[in-house]
Amino acid sequence: MKIAAILTCYNRKEKTLECLHSLFTILPSCEVYLVDDASTDGTLEAVSGLFPSVNIIKGDGTLFWSRGMFTAWQAARKQDYDYYLWLNDDIQLYPYCIEELLECCEWGESKCIISGLIENFEKTEILYGGYDNRKRLIQPHDQPQEIRLMNGNVVLVPKYVVDHIGIIDQVYHHDLGDVDYGLSAQKAGLKVLSTRKAVAAGYSNKICRVRKWDSSFAERFKRLYSPLGSDPGTNFYYRNKNFGFVNASCYWLYLHFINMLPDIVVMRIWGDIYCDK
Repeated sequence: MKIAAILTCYNRKEKTLECLHSLFTILPSCEVYLVDDASTDGTLEAVSGLFPSVNIIKGDGTLFWSRGMFTAWQAARKQDYDYYLWLNDDIQLYPYCIEELLECCEWGESKCIISGLIENFEKTEILYGGYDNRKRLIQPHDQPQEIRLMNGNVVLVPKYVVDHIGIIDQVYHHDLGDVDYGLSAQKAGLKVLSTRKAVAAGYSNKICRVRKWDSSFAERFKRLYSPLGSDPGTNFYYRNKNFGFVNASCYWLYLHFINMLPDIVVMRIWGDIYCDK
């Protein structure tokens, strides 16, 4: 069994090193493909010194998450692996993580994607993993649960899935690449399942991409169209691909409408849902 771990990083040296340490502690033979997207905090040098076996791919600072993962996955596919393991560099894997991922994958006859449940470091709350058809965050259960909208923090993708649907769509810049990949698998008749329990601890990152609060009109739209925003063009592509033209068009209009309104109006109508949490 050969597993390739793929991840991307930018200026989170300590978190990246902790993530890699947790991986190599439980899977010393894992081959790692890491895109460093032009970090300026010494991440590349630190990884090279502590984990010389890691295949480091240098980015130019414009890749962000989705395109960084696409780049790492492209490099990994040049070799023959049985599984591809997505990792966010701000998580720390539990000792049983790989075992749980593989057991859940076998439960789905190794023809499914497994998204690992991620909890906070206090072990009091599930943060990521995925959402069901009613947009409820998946919780631990005695059996793997079907996921509709997948989070990409810790994900195991068997070669069978890659052979059928390829790798992450390079159109996506920062976000939506993970959700889209899960939806693409489901369209192909493949399941996306959760782990039965949390397999890693991580940090909550509830930043609102749709609208920048307490900013000028120009600042809001600059953020909206940036990779860290909710770019209307990318959103249109995602929604048209997965939910149809009408849905994509309506959401494109909504993104512009919500960013034209002042904070006070948005607060009165929608409350604080567009504020960073």
